[in-house]
This record gives sequence, structure tokens and C-alpha cells, in this order.
Amino acid sequence: MKNEGWEKQQVRRASYRAALRSDAGEAQNDRAFAECQRILEQEKEAHRLLAASLYRYGRFLFLYTEGIGETAVPEKLFAPVVPLLQKWPVTIEEPDNDRVWVLMQPYYYHAIPESAEEWMRNRQPSQRRGRIALLAPGKWENYMTHHLALMREGLIEGDRYHLISIHENVLFSYFEEPKTMTNLQRKPGAQSKALEDWLLTDPESHFMRFVPGQGPGPDENFMFLSWVAGV
Repeated sequence: MKNEGWEKQQVRRASYRAALRSDAGEAQNDRAFAECQRILEQEKEAHRLLAASLYRYGRFLFLYTEGIGETAVPEKLFAPVVPLLQKWPVTIEEPDNDRVWVLMQPYYYHAIPESAEEWMRNRQPSQRRGRIALLAPGKWENYMTHHLALMREGLIEGDRYHLISIHENVLFSYFEEPKTMTNLQRKPGAQSKALEDWLLTDPESHFMRFVPGQGPGPDENFMFLSWVAGV
């Protein structure tokens, strides 16, 4: 059944993290990902899902979703993959819930969707990018303090669809190219005092480095991820 009136509904964005079991074979993984691709296409055609992108780094999976009217549920969208995923520790509030997908905390973006129709207007990405970075020990508080200031000010410009979320010390970014530049205040070209303050902190010092051959280049602090499935 199609989601009637989807154009006027809110877009619920979310990012998740999961890990494949060490005993899951690559052929089995690939078959499950292919089945998930069909589910994603069906959900988008029914207007229950606006967009979704699944990325992989070794055994680790990172998922970005845009649900229409309600937050997308990764256990449903990726049901064929669930048996292949490692379980996370239970939580105090839900001690009987076996988690395989962990909801990451969103904290940085440049736009807030008003409706599905508005969010999709003139949206024609050639690439849907996913990347990760690792916060260095002792840098979490300073990093988050400055990014909260950036968000409160709302003047720094970036891709309209950019979303950074965090879980533990892992930062997962989703954005699209070519970028549709905007800011929360909708004031193009405005000077950002919060950005000036952040640049004075030596931003590079806030990240752990991927070892040579692990990141995009020697001594890099972020990595672009391989796309696995999506719509």
C-alpha cells in the first residue's frame, strides 16, 4: 500500500551503525545486500522511504536513511542482513532487546527538511557520499562544544543534505555531490564567528589518524566508504 499524501509529510533523517559477524562469508553477505536493494526500491516506490544509503568499512556498516512521516527502521529495510550482524550490548532501558543496529546521535547539519516535496526539489546528486572519522582521546568535549556553537549560530555553509552523527568516538558523515550549498539561517556568504573560533583550536588535532593504506592517503583523519546499497 502506497503512502498517500507523502509529499506534505515530514522527512525523518537518521544514521545507524552495525557490524557484520566475523564468520559471515562474502558470498552470503553479497546475496543479502542484493535482497535488501530490492526492499529499498519497493519502500521508495511506496513512498515510505525518500532515500537510503548503506556503506561498508571492513566488517562495519553505516546507514543513512530518510523516512517519510516516520523514521525508517533498519531491521525491516535490511531484514536479510540481520542474521549476519553482530549483537551489541543490551541497554539499561531495554535489557531484553538484542540490538544489531545502533542509532547514531545526529549533531551537525546545514538544513532542516520542511516536507518531502520541498526536500526533493531540484535534488539530482551524482554521488551520495559516506565517510567516517575517529575522535582522538580527550578531544570529544572540545570538539562537541565548538560544533554546538556552529549549530546555534547557523551561519556556516555546507551541503543541504549533509548530516554528521556520532556513536562512541566514531563520526559518520553523509552528503551529496555536487553540493547544494546553504546554511541554517539561509544567509549565504555570512561571516561565521563560531567557525573562526573552531579554526583557532587546530581542528586536525581532534582526530585519530588512519594508518597508511587504511585511509584515503598517508596520515589522513577521514575515510570515504564503499557504497553497498541504496536508493
